[in-house]
Amino acid sequence: MDIFFTYEKANGEIIITGLKGDVTDSCIVIPEAINDMPVTQISKTAFWGKTIADIKIGKNIKKVGLSAFTYCKNLKSVVWNAQCEIPYGCFAGCLRITDFDFKKTKAIGQIAFEESGLQKICLPANVEKISDSAFKNCEQLEEVDWDCKCNEIPEHCFENCGMLEQFDFSKIKNIEKRAFQKSGLQKLYLSENITYVSEYAFAECKNLKKVVWDCKCDEIPAGCFRKCSELSQFEFSNLKKLGDDAFKHSGLTSVTLNKGVEVGKRCFAYCDKLKKVEWLSDHSIVDKVFENCKNLEEVIISDKVKSISHDAFRGCPNVEFTFV
Repeated sequence: MDIFFTYEKANGEIIITGLKGDVTDSCIVIPEAINDMPVTQISKTAFWGKTIADIKIGKNIKKVGLSAFTYCKNLKSVVWNAQCEIPYGCFAGCLRITDFDFKKTKAIGQIAFEESGLQKICLPANVEKISDSAFKNCEQLEEVDWDCKCNEIPEHCFENCGMLEQFDFSKIKNIEKRAFQKSGLQKLYLSENITYVSEYAFAECKNLKKVVWDCKCDEIPAGCFRKCSELSQFEFSNLKKLGDDAFKHSGLTSVTLNKGVEVGKRCFAYCDKLKKVEWLSDHSIVDKVFENCKNLEEVIISDKVKSISHDAFRGCPNVEFTFV
């Protein structure tokens, strides 16, 4: 098998470093041994950009290096029998990989499948860790079965997955920064098992029409629904705080805020469809909260409100105020 590969020897073991220059075989099997020495590693960038279409990785492999198969644009079939982590960038840019069997995988590294062709992802219980941006820019991804031990959606995990229209959050505890930004989600059901949602988690989900926010987190973080242009209604009754830019450029048509709700800067700025606001909170109306809500007509404000910033309603030419 050494006729196909370049390799190094270390402590009586073989590390595959790449293919020999004259090898054009599209189907590659990583052997269990070369010259009676076990093959235990694949080095970083070993097959970067190669024309291989099929790869089989045996159980003797203990480590696969960073970006080992990055931009293998013809790669469509992977047999992963190794028990090691799928490392950083391992299959990034592999546009022909439409599915992957994760049954032998414990961990998935950063950008491991970024910009790959995955269409469906099934993450079984053996998967214990998923790193940031693992599936970012998977533009063909339509379905995710999240049955793994990891109860956190990491940062940027499904960012720009425009075909991903739904996700089951029943096994999720934390949703990190920009986890679903620019995804294709249409409805969100966030139940009480969720305790934390981070900034911009669902920003620019332009097909998002409905959100049920029943999670334990009583704060909408900064930019969370920014540029969700189809989101016309939202129930704010159980919330205590709305972060900066939380609904900026969203499609909200009306807003009702109960007593005690604190609202951050530019929270509803540039909501072109917003027509009515009921501000029953006693907190201040701060900088640029409703800036350039050009179609805002009616604003009802509690007389308990502490203060109103001079630019809170800047660019709202037709608004009429009523204090109650």
